Amino acid sequence: MEWDLLEKTTFQINGINLNDANLTEISEETSKILGLKPSELMIVDVRPGFIIFDVLKRSVKAESIAGKQKELLQTLQKLRGVTLDENCSVHSEGVLGLIALDEEEAKEMIYKSKILTDEVRNNIKKRAIVFASGEEVISKKIVDTNSPYIIDSLRNAGFKAEFGGILKDELKSTVIALKEAIEDGYGLIITTGGVGAEDKDFNIESICQLDNDAATPWILKFKPDFKRHHKDGVRIGVGQVGISTLVALPGPHEEAKIGIHRLIEGLEKGFNKVQLAEYIVSALRQRWQDMMSKGGD
Repeated sequence: MEWDLLEKTTFQINGINLNDANLTEISEETSKILGLKPSELMIVDVRPGFIIFDVLKRSVKAESIAGKQKELLQTLQKLRGVTLDENCSVHSEGVLGLIALDEEEAKEMIYKSKILTDEVRNNIKKRAIVFASGEEVISKKIVDTNSPYIIDSLRNAGFKAEFGGILKDELKSTVIALKEAIEDGYGLIITTGGVGAEDKDFNIESICQLDNDAATPWILKFKPDFKRHHKDGVRIGVGQVGISTLVALPGPHEEAKIGIHRLIEGLEKGFNKVQLAEYIVSALRQRWQDMMSKGGD
């Protein structure tokens, strides 16, 4: 379980006295006890009676720091040139102050924190927001049938789902909308449309800006004519940012229906983003193959 240090990255040991001690050795032993790499901890101040350390990362593992004062002080006391006063202790104004907890108190706190964290994570994962996209929807040239269907499907599957609005055919504004949804605590963020080969389709690119390793498999590929088609084909996208899953589904209603049902099934199976993307796209490819074999368009 990771704890954000919330900018409070320093802690100090009070009641420690040094006489020809090796600061590198002190720092390395301290980092080892706290589950840090030597490069992630620095001694930033040494004065009579105390040492100040700075953790050079934004978060730490709860199990690695909570209740580690006794072990840390016992280890440092064995080092050459280090003596500890009887009331020697670790102090911090932030999360790192938990180093000083009693071992049993630390275990109880970590247990309770894990339960609370799991509850929060599960609640977030069940919060969904659905975006339509495209100028044709904004101008009401076409009716958005996808969003209501997807929202109903999600609610039937136990999600708290709501409509997020209509995304413009713009990369920057779409990225901003998706990022805001992540920050607002939605665990599932879905867009429909905007995954084609036209130069106004940006939903795949938007997800890739938020997750550089997003899974974006092809539904079908073709050679662009740079008139209507400016890309190599049509894709879907599945990205992961923290505990938020971002999914770009196609715009045609039948494809959106197939996509949302496969998405829900894949989430229930616990698929990661790559597995989820392949599970969705395989059904969409099959639909296209069936249509082509029947001479459909």
